[in-house]
Amino acid sequence: VEGGARTVRGRHAAGADNVLVARALAGRFAALGLTVRLRPFAWRGHRIANVEAEHRVPGSDGAVLVTAHLDSTGDQGTYVDGAGVPRPYDPAADPAPGADDDGSGVAAVLAAAECLAGLLAAGRGPARTVRFVLFNAEEQGLVGSKVYARAAAAAGESIAGVLQMDMIAGRRGGGHTVEVHAGAGVSGPAAQASEELGEVLARAVSAVSASLTVERITGPGDPAAGRSDHASFHERGWAAVAVSENFFDGAEPASGTRQYHRPGDTLDDPDHDTGYATDIARGVTAAALTLAGL
Repeated sequence: VEGGARTVRGRHAAGADNVLVARALAGRFAALGLTVRLRPFAWRGHRIANVEAEHRVPGSDGAVLVTAHLDSTGDQGTYVDGAGVPRPYDPAADPAPGADDDGSGVAAVLAAAECLAGLLAAGRGPARTVRFVLFNAEEQGLVGSKVYARAAAAAGESIAGVLQMDMIAGRRGGGHTVEVHAGAGVSGPAAQASEELGEVLARAVSAVSASLTVERITGPGDPAAGRSDHASFHERGWAAVAVSENFFDGAEPASGTRQYHRPGDTLDDPDHDTGYATDIARGVTAAALTLAGL
């Protein structure tokens, strides 16, 4: 930040560092030559923003969105006051590193943007508009993505598909499974289109990250329905899927992170596997660029 280095303790929507992180991420996208917009909104007295970076294609029949959420929380940790008495989580003082949830997804979105920038520099352009969006206040009830999807619908935008990455680096044990969640909490065309989008994604992952086992989860009983930002687009009638580590499906033993919403969700967490995250990100990026006509 201006004036010197700043160590970020967390990205909670109520924390002072959240705004700084959003600006820094916007700068990373801008350095790739993308058109960047901070999309501000109010939440519980705080003025925060979603981050949007776009390569627009004139005449595109719809935009392909690659997304994650930039905020974090540590509200499942254990905290005590000076007298050793348990107290609630304080986002202003307590750490929320969120390396997996959802720093891993944010990193993957940035990597996908770098891939597109490289293709553009080589003279190859997509047939569809591509957007990279980092939502804020996801941990507070998908607030940022609801604001974003509502505004997009009001503007009459066309969205070809949304690929949301939420926790893709947590891996313990010998499993190498990626969950593709297409189940929607609403019925109608969006549900069917999301299942078709999930199939496109599953094929892309199998093609470029063959070591991964793809677990497709669909239907109204999907345990991730309504739990990540893809749900905000289902509500507006658009195809959207969430991609995650083996965490949401309820199967035992799960192989996702054990540091969910805890201060231990760091890069040093033994459950954090950057190679695994890379395999997932590669598949999602391949699917997005394929949908965009590259």
